[in-house]
Amino acid sequence: MAIDFDALDLVRTQNKSEQHDRQKIKFLEDRISVLEKSLESHARILARFQMTEGKEQPLILTKEMEIEDVR
Repeated sequence: MAIDFDALDLVRTQNKSEQHDRQKIKFLEDRISVLEKSLESHARILARFQMTEGKEQPLILTKEMEIEDVR
């Protein structure tokens, strides 16, 4: 029984190519997922601004945004 090394090399090359394609698809799917989450976050922020549009809002400071009393 003779081993056809060219055929084996072709199969290995195809397998590597398919694996590489799967990795690229996985990477792109992950990027799409991140983009979707980002868009959802931006949509929520925009909705909050639209809900308060035209209304005077009191200034609410977080601990990080505290203004020091300078006298």
